[in-house]
Amino acid sequence: MQRPLFIADHSERLICPLPLKIESYSGCAGYCAYCSRNGLRDPSGGVIINSVQYIEKYFFRSGKGMVRALIDQQSPVQIGPASDPLQAAEKTHQNTLKVLKILQDRQYPTVLTTKFPHRLCGAEYFRAMDGLPLAVQVSMGAAEPATLAKLEPGAPPLPERLDAMAQLHEAGVHVQLRLWPYAPDLAGNVADLLQRAKDVGVQTVLANPLKIYHNGGREGINRALGRDYLATTSLKYANGGLFSIMNFEEQKREMGKLADLCRSHSMDMLSCDDWPGSRDRRDCCGVGGLPGFRPSPWAYYVNGHRIKDHCSFDEYMRGLDCPWHEEFRQEWEAGKLARALPDVIFHEDDLSYSRLVR
Repeated sequence: MQRPLFIADHSERLICPLPLKIESYSGCAGYCAYCSRNGLRDPSGGVIINSVQYIEKYFFRSGKGMVRALIDQQSPVQIGPASDPLQAAEKTHQNTLKVLKILQDRQYPTVLTTKFPHRLCGAEYFRAMDGLPLAVQVSMGAAEPATLAKLEPGAPPLPERLDAMAQLHEAGVHVQLRLWPYAPDLAGNVADLLQRAKDVGVQTVLANPLKIYHNGGREGINRALGRDYLATTSLKYANGGLFSIMNFEEQKREMGKLADLCRSHSMDMLSCDDWPGSRDRRDCCGVGGLPGFRPSPWAYYVNGHRIKDHCSFDEYMRGLDCPWHEEFRQEWEAGKLARALPDVIFHEDDLSYSRLVR
């Protein structure tokens, strides 16, 4: 079982700008068709109410270790990377409300990811968010109500999410639209969704392609859509290891189209692998420019621009204070970045990396 407060594991801690994570709950009752969690992380299923005290002790007690080092650096924390922090259990247990109060006491930079933003629109939550450096990412897998209901049957309908986003924006909360996962042939009228999101205060769109995990993901989407999606889609998918994903050419083309569409609405579009080249050295969560936020400067999705031709570890890490410097070196010298990223190659002879020409 995942701990309530943790650092992203494996290659994620090397590439993600927000390596510090909080899960108010483990497991999710959103029942999203594309979700990997029950099949990949929680084979037993169900929702576990995590310990808020476990989280609290790290923020209010001295200690050592990587988690403590990140907290001392005020490295932004993401609430709800895999289990929605505002799902139905929040109505009864209010774990996320308690976590927000802990973070508010420390004025701690926070990113909250959810499909249930309406739960934030109560008086107690507004009080807990007051003065907190906070970005709320509201996820949607499709723009068409019928498709959204099939893919995310346990989550609120689109109008309810947009109404909550408007209320949060009016209260001064930085709100982002998260088209994640993004499947162009399932998304529907994205132009209309972008306009509606802009009307409620959204300026930044976060998008990454759909990953269909081999362990249950394909079956979930097929059940929701009533057809074999991978066998019938016009998009070309490739094996990405644990999952299927649009091949590189499809990603470049489709993510580029989405970036152009966002640009036509005067909105920013940010993605992790940044095939459209629209991120311009910014972090993929788009919070680096917000007051109080400093994403991990060593993360590839912030610092990857340093890798050009035969970049050494020392060149990449120059001037950066990473809590897992030596661990990062070991991962670097084992070629882990090249296995995790589609646009870099590893040179075993001199333990360096080069970027592929886009």
